[in-house]
Amino acid sequence: MGEKSDEDIENLIREGLNVENSELDLREKELEDNDLKRIVKSDSVKGVTAVFLEFNQIGDEGIKALLDSENMKFVTALNLFKNKVTDEGVKAISKSKTLLNLSELILSDNEVTAKGAQFLAESKTLGSLVSLWVGDDIGDEGVKSLATSDRLTRLNLLSLYRNNISDEGMRAIAGSQTLSTLTELNMNWNYVEGAGIEALAESKTLTKLEQLTLTYNPIGDRGAIAIANSEALKNLKVLDLFETEISDEGARALAESSTLTELETLILIRNDIGAEVQELFKKPKHLKKLTNIMFRQINPDA
Repeated sequence: MGEKSDEDIENLIREGLNVENSELDLREKELEDNDLKRIVKSDSVKGVTAVFLEFNQIGDEGIKALLDSENMKFVTALNLFKNKVTDEGVKAISKSKTLLNLSELILSDNEVTAKGAQFLAESKTLGSLVSLWVGDDIGDEGVKSLATSDRLTRLNLLSLYRNNISDEGMRAIAGSQTLSTLTELNMNWNYVEGAGIEALAESKTLTKLEQLTLTYNPIGDRGAIAIANSEALKNLKVLDLFETEISDEGARALAESSTLTELETLILIRNDIGAEVQELFKKPKHLKKLTNIMFRQINPDA
């Protein structure tokens, strides 16, 4: 990719700037660090509150330029999904005094490890975060840092998908005082099994969860039964169990649950659930609010 001209940069800003909403949308623009350095210097972006940079090639140098820019000091939402930010960039974000009003930070699909998670957990300037997406490989150690942080106490949404997290990490989440305000937890594409879900189901602190996403975790019937019987998870409205190795036994427990009375959406696609058990979800005794139940993937060509 060749270097963008000044005209190219100004055109990108002009196309991506939504003045009415104070948003700068630059996703999928093949941006590199030098491009972002020039963008954040432009007076045109002064005062934006939301910056969307998904699917680019931005690394630590670009992030540091953004943090050094006076034009970025009002940003409350920063989306860096699928870029090249490493722990060094996360460290810069965690120590920055530019993003003091940041409430949403998306760092999923970057190059962040347990060290990066530790930087976030210890940050003295990110205490206003209510939504955090982080990872590519923070693992159980990274989860423990986040779960024991005395800074990240306002989080409502935590997304840790595809981070090589096991039952050990889920136990840390389940026992966390820090994460007691969570209403949404995304654990897609990890290695959480039945024991980890049992810990979550018995949590004394994560009792406000309304949405739980466990796609591609091998929780099995043991995990499904734990969820079905959980008092801690009784406020769940959305439960995503796409391809989680559940069979008739686990699905039956969910259908007959007397605690999941707030459940509205249940996804059980790509599990081994027979027609007889599927019938149980048509008129469940206790799941009166369940209006959206999915067992099979919709064929887009059908």
